[in-house]
Amino acid sequence: MTHGQGSTASGTGGVLLVSRPAPGVLWLTMNRPARRNALDRALGEELLRALERAETDPRARVVVLTGAGSAFCGGDDLGAVDEHIAGERGHSPVLGDTADPVYLRIVEAIVTAPQPVIAAVNGPAAGAGTELACAADLRIASGTARIGSCLVNVAQTGTAVMLARIVGAAKATEIYLSGGLLDAADAERLGIYTRVVPPEDLRDAVLAEARRLAAGPTRAIGLYKQLRERVYGQPLEQALRVQNGFHIRTNREVHDAVEGARAFVEKRDPEFTGR
Repeated sequence: MTHGQGSTASGTGGVLLVSRPAPGVLWLTMNRPARRNALDRALGEELLRALERAETDPRARVVVLTGAGSAFCGGDDLGAVDEHIAGERGHSPVLGDTADPVYLRIVEAIVTAPQPVIAAVNGPAAGAGTELACAADLRIASGTARIGSCLVNVAQTGTAVMLARIVGAAKATEIYLSGGLLDAADAERLGIYTRVVPPEDLRDAVLAEARRLAAGPTRAIGLYKQLRERVYGQPLEQALRVQNGFHIRTNREVHDAVEGARAFVEKRDPEFTGR
């Protein structure tokens, strides 16, 4: 789902399109439609750089990630993976500086982003594409957007981390072993998709949600995301104390916390600045 406004990260027709369709909204479109937006090194590095720049961009209060054409992301580009196995690293989806698969770094960047990230799942997501979508804070999907693993069909492993966070290990295993993709209705029922809308309504639905979040207390939301990662899997007693520490930190550091309390007392809508 391309977005017609704004500039591109790599010039017109580049592998990643970057636009700002509304104040506070950074819209990233993976642009390899002929390859179902599969991740090769060029796309992966462009996307990773865009997410890293967004970390310190005060204009990026919300990030939206989507795909061009009929697919969200088909996962790693298997042709590029074959090149990597053969020792041809030019298009390999593996970063030369760390030997990390590029999708791994992108997932980390999405999860740890200081602002909310929305995946606008415009079409099928598979393999690493599923992990990218599941890393987002919200996943708004087209009714035609199937999602799953397919990795078992090519004797590969994966989709055991972010997908399993949402559906649990047993269901993630079932999805992996099926070798297929869930339809949008099943994905919504399982909580993989936050919301499913008709294909023609996806852009407007995502943009409306992005505008709503961009007008919110995004600094507090960023701290919540840090808290979520800190307490994940921790024992109850430790998790509650970490949460209390973040509560204290929020009241000390977040300007919007003062505005929120004042607006509540004055019985008016708060005017948040994202600070």
